[in-house]
Amino acid sequence: MPNRLSKLFSPSNKEKQALAEAERNNSSSSTSSPPPEYQQNPPEYDRENAINPPDMTAGFSNLSISHHSQEGLPESEECIAHLKVLECFYRLKQTIGSQDRLFGIQDSLVTDCVNTQDEKSAELLAKLAEKRWGIYVQRAVDRFEAWWAAVTPEAPMPTRTELEFAGRRGWLVKLDYTNGKKIQLDRHNLPPVDVLMVWHSYMLNPRAYLEDCIRYGKMPLWYTSMPWDVVAASINSESFAYEAGPQAEASWTSLTGRTWDNAADPAKKLLICPSCNDTLSAKWTTCFQYSASWTKMRSQEAEAEIDTLLSYGSGFCDKHFLERCTSCQSMVDHDKLRVGKFCRDIRNLLHNDVGMAGTTLGAGGLPWTAFGKRDNSTEAINKAPNELLKHGLGQQIIDSDCQSVEDIRALIEAATADKAYMRKARSSLSSRDYRSGRIAIRKMMSRYWQNSSPFALDLLGAVIRQGSFIEKMHNIDWLHSPGLPSTMQRLRTKYRYFIAIIAENPLRMAVPTLDVDLAWHTHQLRPYKYMEYTVSLTRTFIDHDDKVAELKLNDSFAWTSKKYQKMTGQPYSECTCWYCEAVRESHTSSASRLFSTSSASANDLLHDVDQDPARSVHISAHNAVRPTDDANYDLSSKKKAEALEKAYQKACDRALKKGKNPPKRDDYYYSDAWGYPVYIPAYSPYVGFVPYAPMYYPVTPGCMAVGAGSAGNCCAGTCGGGVAAGSCGGAGGGCAGGAAGGCGGGGGGGGGGCGGGGGGGGCGGGGGGC
Repeated sequence: MPNRLSKLFSPSNKEKQALAEAERNNSSSSTSSPPPEYQQNPPEYDRENAINPPDMTAGFSNLSISHHSQEGLPESEECIAHLKVLECFYRLKQTIGSQDRLFGIQDSLVTDCVNTQDEKSAELLAKLAEKRWGIYVQRAVDRFEAWWAAVTPEAPMPTRTELEFAGRRGWLVKLDYTNGKKIQLDRHNLPPVDVLMVWHSYMLNPRAYLEDCIRYGKMPLWYTSMPWDVVAASINSESFAYEAGPQAEASWTSLTGRTWDNAADPAKKLLICPSCNDTLSAKWTTCFQYSASWTKMRSQEAEAEIDTLLSYGSGFCDKHFLERCTSCQSMVDHDKLRVGKFCRDIRNLLHNDVGMAGTTLGAGGLPWTAFGKRDNSTEAINKAPNELLKHGLGQQIIDSDCQSVEDIRALIEAATADKAYMRKARSSLSSRDYRSGRIAIRKMMSRYWQNSSPFALDLLGAVIRQGSFIEKMHNIDWLHSPGLPSTMQRLRTKYRYFIAIIAENPLRMAVPTLDVDLAWHTHQLRPYKYMEYTVSLTRTFIDHDDKVAELKLNDSFAWTSKKYQKMTGQPYSECTCWYCEAVRESHTSSASRLFSTSSASANDLLHDVDQDPARSVHISAHNAVRPTDDANYDLSSKKKAEALEKAYQKACDRALKKGKNPPKRDDYYYSDAWGYPVYIPAYSPYVGFVPYAPMYYPVTPGCMAVGAGSAGNCCAGTCGGGVAAGSCGGAGGGCAGGAAGGCGGGGGGGGGGCGGGGGGGGCGGGGGGC
């Protein structure tokens, strides 16, 4: 695991791991009474007066979902259906990860080398599960791409002129712009569960999803909400297996030519050679090919050998992908595929005037005008990168045989440093639009860094990061709570306050708790209604990009907690884990406790009931990512850790004075995502999610680059601060270090992750930033 801020708090050792497991087992069994003694003659069964056991599925088996929600917010039944779908995804992940021999990965790699009673056995089996799941999800993304292409096959890519004409009139987001046609999904044509899962994660990046639907002429799909009623009805309420039925399976095969079962699809992926544009096929993975030479070894050696075996394959799902094109004999790797995507888009720009990726939406997430609100930055963001490429640079990139996006960046940097060329390229831009245009170049580049897919973001990483949130929803298990309906009503109310905080503070970043995030996610799965609601309320299209730097997320969560408590008089996070206690302590003043204000009293009431932090509603950090190339980041982490430690100690002292147990700090994060008890040392709720074996993925889903000019980041000269791949931050349109993965922080109302303005990763946003 990468270094984590919370590592500063506690050592990692086997004794603490054992204590953590023992304490968890004790806490789960301490409240249970001993079993009754065995009786030779049990009492006679009274059928008439017998009480039937409660139906644990009653709350989500027969949902009545309204398609006309009040206030534009998601209904409680939609949130319940969403929980049911998430549990289906969780069970799917467990099933795929534990399926022996799937994709050629055999459990015997571990069981033949390590005794099943050995403490290392569970960890090594989890590594095999992680690799199986990564391959499965990458294949799911490929299958989703086939569905995406087939569901609206006649859709042309609109030209820049067409988009500007319709966008200025606000037509692009109007239903009648596509003749009122939506994609009608029912039990007869639902896609397979893996495709549904990818679509789900895709829609949870609303700006990227809107951008792609506009660029590829897929607006009928954008108008289509997640069909909660038919999807929930297709999931078995006891096993949570997805059972769409034979008609859906036949429809899928007829539409896409693919099998219903992911694992039964072809063993090779079809690709376009970046050099000759011919089709080539590549294996999904080759890591298992070397397992034949596997020899039995000691436990200590097995871990390193398994990491080597699963990390160094040359298939498309492997980090070191390499394939020879049979037509031109050139070698193709992940870097070359990304260059090929960039060059194809340049040709489409030069020949058909179709804009580059990342140039469709303005800083506020609007395509010129939407729902009566105008985004004045859209014109500059549309013009600057495209005009830069059209005046000769684009053809130069095509002719230069670039081997990676870093090579393309170098050519762009040289062009932006050429004053004569830049005068020609920006001749149509006013001086007021120039700054937005510079940022737009970096926004365009974010669509190509570490992403060879046709989409605005890497959907593999999006699905993997979403797994953290799904596991938390499984742990909390609201579905089987008798108070499920009232819980859903409360989180809807809390979500309304959350959006109000964003609307009132456009230059700050608001971060959700897990319950708020459930409502927020559910809202985004109705793209048209979500955009209408957020634009009408905040004048921007609030984004939910899934990459935000850990420290930015932590700071903004503390700020959000303070604002929420001030607005409602209630604590924002109802969790009593050490982290949430420290955050509450940091913004609850001594004066408020002295005079027994309502907020201080509400905080104290949280301690009347013991809670398991792993099942509590605290910060939602599935979109947190860790910067990998910032030398100052660890120093900042240390300072933040010291401040949290100080606040935590104050919370402990206060609890002891009141005769209550102090909040306990988990030294180990317990995860059973693969059905094996795995402990990840030094857990803190807000740190970025990193898979148990990140080296098995082509791109690590939980990390990012932040240094200006570094791989995966800005071109030198196009933005002022260190920003991460695909996000701008800071108020008023500046770029400042922070988040990654999407544009729109600061002024644009969003940028990404969970909040607003400040780092691309936020929601909200103010005037003019990206």
